[in-house]
Amino acid sequence: MSRESLGKGLDALFSSGPESTDRTTGITTLKIDSIIPNRYQPRKFFDVEKLAELAESMKVNGILQPVIVTKNADSQYELVAGERRLEAAKLADISEIPVIIRSITPQEQLQFAIIENIQREDLNAIEEAKAYQQLSEEFGLTHTQISEVVGKERTTVSNLIRLLKLDDKIQIMIMEGKITSGHARAILQVPPDNQQEFASLIYKKQMSVRMAEEYARKLVAKNGVEKPKKTLRSEDFTRIKSWEKQLHNEYSCRVNITKKNDKGRISFFFNSQQEMEKILESLKNSNE
Repeated sequence: MSRESLGKGLDALFSSGPESTDRTTGITTLKIDSIIPNRYQPRKFFDVEKLAELAESMKVNGILQPVIVTKNADSQYELVAGERRLEAAKLADISEIPVIIRSITPQEQLQFAIIENIQREDLNAIEEAKAYQQLSEEFGLTHTQISEVVGKERTTVSNLIRLLKLDDKIQIMIMEGKITSGHARAILQVPPDNQQEFASLIYKKQMSVRMAEEYARKLVAKNGVEKPKKTLRSEDFTRIKSWEKQLHNEYSCRVNITKKNDKGRISFFFNSQQEMEKILESLKNSNE
């Protein structure tokens, strides 16, 4: 690279605006204070020691890999992936960072953040579960669709989301690494009133997952607790809610669908004789 080319590149990099592009390398840089956090970032905890190590490395070697950002509806640069690098750069007092600017949807923004963290094994089980739950509730993805996005088995996704049924104190124990997601699945087998005490016992006695599962079976048998009845899978629940919404929009009334195994019923609700006749007329017309 010639000195003249390098000079032009540096001029571009140190322009006064928040965004500049080096015409020689094609790399875009942004002022760090112009990048806002990823609203969908699933990771809530950072290893402070490792972050400091990365910051020291950046002081010596610079930032070797760009972060990914997107422009949101307010024309702000919002982080998509690379939060650890961004936080380390702030810690190292670096004012600008190389970026790749991509146009993506909010759903893709969450997916990118999840995949990046999973590939690096940076998420704890509760953070991962909450991210999957958000994909399900906010974007309507089934557990099967989530598993395809993140490259995991559907049962793994479903089991992780089930952890969010646990008490907040138990979830904190998982996040702090005091118990594992395997222990948590054993805890879910016992009645809610016994779960906190059971979790503390697992940690105190440093039980293996197998020991915890065996203890859970004995506790259930001792208390004569029936196993929970099989409920609708999340995929079925999501589809039923979608059908209820479609029928509500079509017939302008509240609709409820109940299903057990392959049987169930569809209920239409009305508040007057007129509403009932309107629903019946609509149903009649749809069959003609």
